[in-house]
Amino acid sequence: MSFVSREMELALLNDLYQRPGAQFLILYGRRRIGKTALITHWGRGLAEPYLYWMASQTSATNQLRNFSQALFQFLNPETAVTPTFSYPSWDAAFAEVARLAANRRVVIVLDEFTYVMQADSEAPSLLQKAWDHHLKQSNVFLILTGSLAGIIQRAALEYQAPLYGRATARLKLQPLSFGALAAMLPSYNSEQRLAVYTIAGGVPAYIELFDDALNILQNLQQRIVTPANVMLSDAVFLLHEQLDEPRNYVAVLEAIAAGYHRLTEIAAMSGINRSNISKYLAVLRELGYVKRLVPATIRRPDRSRQGRYVVTDPYLRFYYRFLAPHRTAIEQGRIKQTVSLLYDHLLDFIGTHTFEELCRDWVNLVAEMDEFPFLPERTGSFWSKQAQVDVLAVNWRTKDILLGECKWGQKEVGRSVIQTLLDKTEKVLPASFTWRVHYAFFARRGFTPAAQTFAEQHNARLITLVQIESDMQRWLHAQASVK
Repeated sequence: MSFVSREMELALLNDLYQRPGAQFLILYGRRRIGKTALITHWGRGLAEPYLYWMASQTSATNQLRNFSQALFQFLNPETAVTPTFSYPSWDAAFAEVARLAANRRVVIVLDEFTYVMQADSEAPSLLQKAWDHHLKQSNVFLILTGSLAGIIQRAALEYQAPLYGRATARLKLQPLSFGALAAMLPSYNSEQRLAVYTIAGGVPAYIELFDDALNILQNLQQRIVTPANVMLSDAVFLLHEQLDEPRNYVAVLEAIAAGYHRLTEIAAMSGINRSNISKYLAVLRELGYVKRLVPATIRRPDRSRQGRYVVTDPYLRFYYRFLAPHRTAIEQGRIKQTVSLLYDHLLDFIGTHTFEELCRDWVNLVAEMDEFPFLPERTGSFWSKQAQVDVLAVNWRTKDILLGECKWGQKEVGRSVIQTLLDKTEKVLPASFTWRVHYAFFARRGFTPAAQTFAEQHNARLITLVQIESDMQRWLHAQASVK
């Protein structure tokens, strides 16, 4: 597959490379998000060779030796390095890098350097010392990458961290957006790509598992629900690498994925004491795996008692719903039950989770492109005993509010769906204000002529999945043109 949708990140790398003096980029993000692919793709465009070294999960002594030999080979490409060669310390190795970069730009990539930090707790302080005493005065462009979010946080992002303030820039590599999948799976239609996004999220390595010469069911049978698929084990590794007590976090995710969304329910199902459950949920929220939702009409969501927790990471949501309960059978090659479950429930799963989230994302995106009646302060959904609304966006300052309905059915949406939402309006609007109300309807397959006429009479927007994907692609192209 082609390298797609990282134009902003590539522009940052080019900008740092062209700046004078020493530059230090900390690039981090979850495993398989594409950090190495980004660096190597960018590195191919450099006029001069650069040193790329990937740390491994070995002893601190071995790591220093491995880097020393990579650096020696970079400095002496025609000379064989002895197996026992090593600089006496990281400080000595980085001093050699500083000498190399004294009068010219040199790019040094320390990929997965968090493994070094994991093996040697003093590594961040050693790198800080090397930067302050040697590298800062050179022309080095140092790129440090890591997948272990907790270590990156403690080593570089927190105020008391050894590397805090040293980096010229730091970049958390985000998952690809749904709009990027068209370039990766061009033979699929929008619905098929949304199915892939529901399963893989925006993680490039998971998207690349799909072959768009096969239909979704064939991909599930041949490439996804198989003992060899990395998605079967990555959820465990993802949590074990980043968390100190992964078993408790797994229990929390399992409870939420099973449909328990309130704090007391999650505590009861996970077997974790009610007084401790908030700590685990807070960490999962910080990692971006879980989100706390409250009705979007509530101005102070942090004070609301209506909070519901959902798994927001698409891959983890899919894994704990469909793969984890059948993992033993899948690893033994017995896949029919899981494939049958997916065949029966995947479409509903898309409509309940991914499609509604995508519609809310679309609202924020078109507002950012100045193609919306107002700029939302909050975008989410609404629920109460009286009514439920899939998409709700609000601007308290301008008194604008959007109510939206999402339909993932096989048929075109009819007039009655529009009427039903109109009838809910008074049950949803926050009191004490006069609101300008806007309506939007999102559909998988489009709208009947009667619905189109009725929507026009009420100045309601009608949006199909194809349009959502097209608008997201336009946004990506617009971002690519920004330098």
